[in-house]
Amino acid sequence: MVTLVILGIVLVAGYFVSLRRHPLAKCQVCSGNGREFGLIYAYSQRRCRRCLGTGRYDRWGTKLFFGGTGDTGRFKR
Repeated sequence: MVTLVILGIVLVAGYFVSLRRHPLAKCQVCSGNGREFGLIYAYSQRRCRRCLGTGRYDRWGTKLFFGGTGDTGRFKR
């Protein structure tokens, strides 16, 4: 039982460290390209609506525990 509690604490601490070191995730809509292609005219492109053309966004835990970075990767002081 004690081993499970220690393992849980280590996993949670590791998750928090991971969030601080790598707060952003690759956008799943545009696959990190920052572009979406048209359905009818496949050669046409536009900025991705989810990530606004950056190709990345805040991870869920970053927003929940640290207030997010505004999709910039830099925490506010």
